[in-house]
Amino acid sequence: MLEEIARKIKIVVNPKAGGGKGRKLFPLLRQKLLDRKVSFHLQFAESPDHFTHLCRQALGEGYNYVVSCGGDGTHHRALQAMAGSRFILGLIPMGTGNDFPANLGIPEDLDFACDLLLKGKVRKLDVIQVNNGEYMGGVGGIGFDSEVNAISNRISRFVGGRAAYVLPVLWKTLTYQPKEITLQLDDERIQGKALMVAFGNIKSYGKGMQITPLAEPDDGLLDVCWIDPVKTFRLYRLFPTVFTGEHLEMPEVKYYRATTVQAETSVPMDFYGDGEYICKTPFTLRLLPQALRVLVP
Repeated sequence: MLEEIARKIKIVVNPKAGGGKGRKLFPLLRQKLLDRKVSFHLQFAESPDHFTHLCRQALGEGYNYVVSCGGDGTHHRALQAMAGSRFILGLIPMGTGNDFPANLGIPEDLDFACDLLLKGKVRKLDVIQVNNGEYMGGVGGIGFDSEVNAISNRISRFVGGRAAYVLPVLWKTLTYQPKEITLQLDDERIQGKALMVAFGNIKSYGKGMQITPLAEPDDGLLDVCWIDPVKTFRLYRLFPTVFTGEHLEMPEVKYYRATTVQAETSVPMDFYGDGEYICKTPFTLRLLPQALRVLVP
């Protein structure tokens, strides 16, 4: 059960999440909350920055529960306001991927998410800080996967579900050229050409691709999955194993854990985290233990 404190709940909705799913599902969500006699105040966000602003505003208005309605990119915006605070973040999945809530045991089920506001418990999670600035709660990457992410973001309004991630993968296998990457993982230095490198606080991204399958969001460690360059046919064989985590058994895949990671590349590369563009290389990632309080089953 929740801590015995008066619950003041602010719900912030991204109406564009999941190709407009946030706006379409809002009347149903509202009715389900009213049926459960959940007392809440609700606002729609007009942009990603406005979403973060509404979350920060809620903290100053005396709300102690801020509920993010949207996809992983939306929850990423909420994280910027909530990380390091004593306030509690609730999650209602309404996006394309929804990996962050799924890794916490929260399915794409409105009834389940609404019940969670009454019956959930608080779990303290780690977060990743990028260059002493932006926070990340899920998985980020450079290389092949970040370029796939960029395409997926562009087509997600037209292509839903897992296809929004699988189709860009199939395209990029034909065009991507591996780059030289250098990582400093605490006291260990890794250097060479890589197809991609993923940095995970949770197990999956891209709607269930378990790229860092050993990651736990509260173990105080950042998981790193390095994949060497592979030929196209081999990549087609490797790709399906990412959905089960079996790619770790392949010789091209190396797996590490660290608390701090510094990344440099031979040419500037885009870094995507939680499905959103964050910065270009070089960058530093720092694991902040138990910096986020989230409502979970």
